Amino acid sequence: MGYSTPQPMRMRAILVTAAAALAIALCESAVFAHAKLLRTQPENNATLQQPPQDVELWFNEELQPKFNTITVTDQNGKRVDKNNVSLAEGNKKLQIDLENLGSGTYTVVWKVLSADQHAMKGQFIFKVSIASAAGATPTQSTAQATSPQTPPTEPAQESTATVGLSIVRWLQYLASMTLFGGFLFQLLILKPALRQAGLLDDYQRSKSGFSKLSWLSLVLLTLALIASLIAETAMVHDVSFAQALAPSRIYQVLVSTGFGGPWMLQLVMLVIVAVSLWLFGKGSQSWLLWVGVIALAVMFFALSSTGHAGAAAKEWRSALISDWIHLLTAGLWVGGLFHLTLNFPRVISTVAPLKKMKLLSQVIRLFTWYAIPCTILLALTGVYNSWIHLDSFGELWSTTYGDTVLLKIAIFIPMLVLGGVNTFILHPRAKRLAEPAGQTAQSDSLKVDRGFRRSVAIEGALGVVVLLAAAILVFLQPAREHPGMTESERPTSTITHNLR
Repeated sequence: MGYSTPQPMRMRAILVTAAAALAIALCESAVFAHAKLLRTQPENNATLQQPPQDVELWFNEELQPKFNTITVTDQNGKRVDKNNVSLAEGNKKLQIDLENLGSGTYTVVWKVLSADQHAMKGQFIFKVSIASAAGATPTQSTAQATSPQTPPTEPAQESTATVGLSIVRWLQYLASMTLFGGFLFQLLILKPALRQAGLLDDYQRSKSGFSKLSWLSLVLLTLALIASLIAETAMVHDVSFAQALAPSRIYQVLVSTGFGGPWMLQLVMLVIVAVSLWLFGKGSQSWLLWVGVIALAVMFFALSSTGHAGAAAKEWRSALISDWIHLLTAGLWVGGLFHLTLNFPRVISTVAPLKKMKLLSQVIRLFTWYAIPCTILLALTGVYNSWIHLDSFGELWSTTYGDTVLLKIAIFIPMLVLGGVNTFILHPRAKRLAEPAGQTAQSDSLKVDRGFRRSVAIEGALGVVVLLAAAILVFLQPAREHPGMTESERPTSTITHNLR
């Protein structure tokens, strides 16, 4: 019996739902933010009675040592800073010295690269109004004073990140998890199930479909990895993708940012995965797939280190490990679902009904045996990761970051429900129908087969959307500031505007 797809109307409903979730998620994350500007000295729109000696900017996260700039110009566009940008206070304060300023309006333009490899930029103005000696106010003793007529307002700030960065990360997740979950599905589930069902001779057919899907995923992962480097270069240098192709700019990103090391590690692991997959295609040595699994696990760790977990690791040492476990368990579960949806139907397409039910029963049993601890770990690490990046429960619905976390939860719940349907309804039916029976059993086996395919197809489609939400979270400003600041370090006037 061939592969039977869900009914057209139901499939269209699935696609529409996924597309709507995609549109909502991308709209919610249309503006990204990371190293948030907390305060400046001078303040935005301040009018100073005496010229400042420098400009200082405080951020909520550590900044990279390079790719941070401040430019101060007067009302004629002439640069008036000394071009000596430096970091202080644990790399959370950026400062630059100024020339001797006269009365006038000055514009400060800044760009920074934060510890989580994301760039922000912005600008603000201040005025200098130097009173004449005859008109000077005796009580004016401070070097900088804000005029009450021009109260300080929040400086403009925006991210240089784009929606394209989230899409690239999403493709990385899709491809790497399809490979990781596929390797483990082949090793831990499909081959043992074929053996227990007495169908090990069909392993070669399953191997063919597995190889095609794996090579397709490998090509996609290679393209996504290259695109991630180009997108990161464009963000760091604040240039177009075409300009980011310049070898000198790419080289600077690879050798001078925290993104370069993990990216090159991913490239090495990608080569190892390709070699192991190619050699596996030449024979059937299972240990070659285990080499690929280890390489992909290292690749997931590199991905974790270039996101929020890497930035938060100094305050919460387990943040990086927790995020890595989150990716590993998602890869086993969601990646396995992709192979159940796209490859497994071909394996059982020519199997007799009774043996098909026996094989289906074994596959559901083994997949459930691994999926249950994966979902528990996903939930625990998800809660912990959210706690790290959210200050309060209320920020789940009052911040863009929290809204996206809720979107993940909203999709995760029906995936659990569908998993429960497979485990507690379809598995017992398949197990019962695996016993010799008549024509009625064959009709029932057809219903179970179609129900299972429909269930895992929907579950896999929801998994695609979950990975999209995860990719968006990588480029959203967490509600909680990290690394943590002591009370003495916290500014008295914190900018709390939510960039949305």
